[in-house]
Amino acid sequence: MVSDPILSTLAQLISLHEGIAEPDGEQVLNVLLATNIAKALDLPEEVTLTTRADIPESHFVTYHSTLLNKFSELLSDRGCVAAVGVKYDSYLKTTGFEKLLQQNIVPQNGLIRFLEAKPETTRYIWCNVAYTAEADERRIGMVSFIINELTGVTPIDIGDALFWEADRIDVNDSPDLITKPFEELSSLIEQTAAKLIKAELENWSAKLTRTLTRDSERLHAYYGTIATEIASRIEYKGLIGEEKEKELARIEATQRELERKLADIKERYTLVVDAFLHSAMVIHLPTVHINCELVRKKAKRTVTAVWNPFTKILEPLRCELGGEPVYEFYLDDRTAKIISPSCWNK
Repeated sequence: MVSDPILSTLAQLISLHEGIAEPDGEQVLNVLLATNIAKALDLPEEVTLTTRADIPESHFVTYHSTLLNKFSELLSDRGCVAAVGVKYDSYLKTTGFEKLLQQNIVPQNGLIRFLEAKPETTRYIWCNVAYTAEADERRIGMVSFIINELTGVTPIDIGDALFWEADRIDVNDSPDLITKPFEELSSLIEQTAAKLIKAELENWSAKLTRTLTRDSERLHAYYGTIATEIASRIEYKGLIGEEKEKELARIEATQRELERKLADIKERYTLVVDAFLHSAMVIHLPTVHINCELVRKKAKRTVTAVWNPFTKILEPLRCELGGEPVYEFYLDDRTAKIISPSCWNK
């Protein structure tokens, strides 16, 4: 997997538009483009992209390059949603899950009771969220993550479920299978995308903060020195009356200029991010639903955990306050709500 943020984003875009992108080292990407995409980008169908200027017979891309801007135009195709099913040829067992449940899902202040396990189809939503970030420069990117629609756990791993194209089957994505309201799904997508985008931009954001602090300190020092010199002149010369008022007005003007300059650099180094759901794939996976009961004092409730045969793991549940995936958690006294340790201690 290529680690360069520009090439990583381009690889995702190319994949979404039916192309193939293969890394060749950290800063080189070998690409096979679909005919219509190659034409739109004014590129050959087979091309090498790189973030190094010294690679022969390649196309150099940077955050400000014309080629990257052309790729960013591909993001205008919003709202592309597809659905696919994946068949599982092996037998889905329904026994042995009581022990697995007790070993993995651990309420710290309550009980969990196994009720039943049965094969069920679970919908997973693979989301691709494109973003544009601007401050002293402009960057584009994309984050991808998967949501388990039943449990709301995100980001979640589905293993190699999509690895074999021959196992993919057409599905009737009936509204009856939808397990969460649209508003709740939208909120999950927004919250998860915001966390991942923030993580991707963390280094740049920290750099902007350091630069803003440095430039602010320089401005304060520069204009502070001017104001101090004027004040010293007033005292040294013993100015009074109109002459003193004139010098005091200069100090006020210096302060106003400082405030204006501070506002300018704050605007320049403020990171503004615009993001949208570029595309999504609804993936129907054969799984095992494990129904269980959570008990805290007199509060009881039934929840469903999911065992995914493609990862061979029991998936976590979701904290109902912070949203993070949890295997160990607390239950509140009133409704046995699932609360992560970090949220419980606040």
